[in-house]
Amino acid sequence: MARRLSTKPRLDAGAWINAALEALGAEGPAAVRVEALAKRLGVTKGSFYWHFRDRDDLLVRMLDAWAEARVAAIGEQVRRGDDPAATLEELLAIYTKSPNPRGLAVELSIRALARQNAAAAAATARVDEARLAQVAALFERQGIGTAEAAARALLFYSFLFGQSLLGGARRSGAIAQAARRILDAS
Repeated sequence: MARRLSTKPRLDAGAWINAALEALGAEGPAAVRVEALAKRLGVTKGSFYWHFRDRDDLLVRMLDAWAEARVAAIGEQVRRGDDPAATLEELLAIYTKSPNPRGLAVELSIRALARQNAAAAAATARVDEARLAQVAALFERQGIGTAEAAARALLFYSFLFGQSLLGGARRSGAIAQAARRILDAS
């Protein structure tokens, strides 16, 4: 008798992490549950336990993957050009003209989780630190002193994420005007 091959997909840990991030962005932290993710992926919970000890293990690895990707993304965005002012303009355009709703939803959900989960708080702190350092370096390369560059980086970064919550202002042109003020402040 021939052995029947399973038609169920074989998933690696990355597939579970991606599904967890999707669920997190779509439905919030409570959606990252083993049974719900298994159903979403069309596999049994046994597949989950092949890769993770428990839900906390998944959360930590998901947060690490998210943080690594965010730190790499800002690093890549900053290294694209030699002109720091143009790079700042490009960063503003990425986040103001063509925002990523899925990415924002995941980011906001992780920040919500960070209020009650130490691993999420550490991941967001790591990402924030990297983003602020990269943006401050762009301001410093324009001849702005270290303390002022750090203050502008915080303002820039806060603006990028804060403006994404103000959809109506985007249509009015206020976002572009505010961005110009951040970049042109002397």
